[in-house]
Amino acid sequence: MKPIVYLILLSVSAASCWSQSAPEVSIDSLVLSSSTWESTVNDVVKSYATAGFAWTSAAKESARADGKRASLTLLGRPVGETIIYFSGEKPRQLQVSIFNRGDNGPITEDVYLATVDHFKNALTEKTQVSAVDRGKDNKSATRSEGFLWQAGGTAYLLEFSAQKEVKARDIPFRAEFIRLRTVPLGSGASPAKAGRATRAALPANVVQKDGDTFIQNIPMVDQGEKGYCVVATTARVFGYYGMQVDQHEIAQIANASAETGTSSSGMIESLGRIAGRFKVRVKTHDEMEYPELGDLVEDYNRIAKRKNGREFSTAPTVNLWMHFDAFDPEILKETRLKDGAGFKSFSAEVQRSVDAGVPLLWTVTVGIFPEQKINPQSRGGHMRLIIGYNTATNEILYSDSWGAGHELKRLGLAEAFCATHGIYSIQPIL
Repeated sequence: MKPIVYLILLSVSAASCWSQSAPEVSIDSLVLSSSTWESTVNDVVKSYATAGFAWTSAAKESARADGKRASLTLLGRPVGETIIYFSGEKPRQLQVSIFNRGDNGPITEDVYLATVDHFKNALTEKTQVSAVDRGKDNKSATRSEGFLWQAGGTAYLLEFSAQKEVKARDIPFRAEFIRLRTVPLGSGASPAKAGRATRAALPANVVQKDGDTFIQNIPMVDQGEKGYCVVATTARVFGYYGMQVDQHEIAQIANASAETGTSSSGMIESLGRIAGRFKVRVKTHDEMEYPELGDLVEDYNRIAKRKNGREFSTAPTVNLWMHFDAFDPEILKETRLKDGAGFKSFSAEVQRSVDAGVPLLWTVTVGIFPEQKINPQSRGGHMRLIIGYNTATNEILYSDSWGAGHELKRLGLAEAFCATHGIYSIQPIL
């Protein structure tokens, strides 16, 4: 492929995560200079203010630039989401999304391979050392391929993954992601590995404060404007357990779409197939099946009729899940709280899991009941994490994958139960 054609195609693919008026900012010095590892948090934030980095949470453990305030470039090519992870006052890892299907949309196999070749050759030239072909990482979520370099006090890992074309099964080629990870040499860290938490160690993350009992140290993942709540929430749990699996890898596993996301049941089924690779157990604690939803709508209609409220169709041609968005909150509460055993089971599972240091993946319809803080999503199906509870105030504590300000929020226990579709967990086996 001719370079000019490649550049045009790559620029078009990156345009979806760039603002047309955003200034262009090179992050070459951030990624390629060993002095980055000696910089303080304030140094980095000040030096790259124009890149648009913002804290992902109040804990200030990572800062993210999403490519909206500035058009980021690396080694002469446009790149997207860039995350700096900190340990104390110093950077400990950088991650640059060169391409991902969720933000950039589809690209051809030629563009995908040309992009990998460009960054491989450019990194070899900059580091003055030959790339080590890591091959496929069979322990990773997607068995991604990669090249490694060690130079100038930094370890570099260029990782890439795609679904290969299988004509006999009518499976097309699909590029998934290309990313670069870097860590300082001599730090004991690896751009491909992280410490893995054990089940016995998890309760140490549980904190009791002002009547709240909650799990701390859960990293924030910002899903951006993509319909990635399920994969971003799952990535947060893996990160909490010390497993370096990002939302784009999980999107590949679950076949998620940036526009429509993925279903929670599909995600759980997909994770179940690879659970052994990560030494985790995937569990469904409660899930509303479609026939149960039909029963709920019928119960709701009986109460609504008595209160002169709106009733909803249960015809076979109607998607009953759409009714959740339009349910009257008070009628829904009266309907669902009739199931005293279900409410009690929900409350007990929240307390049991939180006390064990295990966050719950919680599928819910947002917006039925008033919630804290402004949500990017005002109504509809969503996945979030239940991370705590308060028995004195009868509240659950939860967190959304929407970045800073969404680390810990509250909702009444009864309201949480009434808006729930299902609760799940991913737990270490060992």
